[in-house]
Amino acid sequence: MSRLLEIGRDIKWTEIIAQVFHVLDFDRAGTTIKSDGKLKTKGFFKPYGYLHVESPILNQSVRLPIVHRDDFLLADSVFGDPKWLQAIQEEELLVTYVPKHQLPGGKIGITHGLHYVITPKGTLERYYYSFNNDEHMSRLSRPAPEKLFGKLVWDGEIRVQVNSEPAL
Repeated sequence: MSRLLEIGRDIKWTEIIAQVFHVLDFDRAGTTIKSDGKLKTKGFFKPYGYLHVESPILNQSVRLPIVHRDDFLLADSVFGDPKWLQAIQEEELLVTYVPKHQLPGGKIGITHGLHYVITPKGTLERYYYSFNNDEHMSRLSRPAPEKLFGKLVWDGEIRVQVNSEPAL
């Protein structure tokens, strides 16, 4: 069995900025949440975990490293809660990578960069294939994740959004 391609190793971060992915699974990569709320990782320079994601823009599923504490906690809040797990079985958990401040190579700054939304099944496909003659599939167009995620938030209360009626 071949290994999954990984964002940041096999695919440049700059190639996925503002693209939208369907989250298939969450790998905590051995990271635990201690009783004081701090995260303990397997290694200092290792990601907190990984999202296994897919999107029509890549034509295959890939691993998306989670490199910010808050992004890990948001993923854990969905995959660690039976109510949310049931919801994403019936709907779609989508994620986009949009850092507030982009470092060289598209890498994240000090604020989190992953934004999550739960939408009806088929939303990702409609976003890429049915909107304005496949506008979001074109390499010339600028992705518009706000159509699904609403206003992107980096400061204050960040949370997994729910959008039952995406503007597509």
